Amino acid sequence: EKLTLSPSTDFYKKLALDCSAQQIGVDLFLMSSRYSDLSTIACIAKFSSGQISYYPDFHLGNVTLKRRFEKNLEHYFTRRVGFEAVMRIRCTQGLALHTFHGNFFVRSTDLLSLPNVNPDMSYAFNMVIEENMKDVGIVCVQAALLYTSSQGERRIRVHTLALPVTDKFSELYSACNVTAIVGLLGKMAVDRVMSASLGDAREVSGI
Repeated sequence: EKLTLSPSTDFYKKLALDCSAQQIGVDLFLMSSRYSDLSTIACIAKFSSGQISYYPDFHLGNVTLKRRFEKNLEHYFTRRVGFEAVMRIRCTQGLALHTFHGNFFVRSTDLLSLPNVNPDMSYAFNMVIEENMKDVGIVCVQAALLYTSSQGERRIRVHTLALPVTDKFSELYSACNVTAIVGLLGKMAVDRVMSASLGDAREVSGI
């Protein structure tokens, strides 16, 4: 399982890092009717902040796939895009960022390199409690995105989230964002299966 899902060469990863250094994001539209080694090719999009759109066995006679491609391509060219971006994430003392999930290159412990950003992208991270938070009433997480707009303006967007600290499980469960948790578990499982086994991925996701 690990060998099947792991890249067969690091060529595309190195190429992606070279592209990222030049602020180039690579997006792929794959429509081959033959076998494609997506595990290997995907690295060029993953580490350059790109995306992959896959249309298996695409041909013009398949009306469903044709409409899906046309719709996706129209959205691709009309959505808002930011260029030459970097994102830094900070959190309250006593908390630590553990693992990041998504398509990007981690330039330092809390700095993500994003040649291209758009509203369709999502990022996730694991946060670890390193100190006793008993006497802390609120913890904060802040994400700052520095990017260049399509009009050539350099902008910064900051999101700060303040969360109350509680020791009651009922309050914790009632405040959980189920959609975000499921998305994070899915990303964690995908990353785990690339480095371990399918069984380990199921253990991470709780399936």
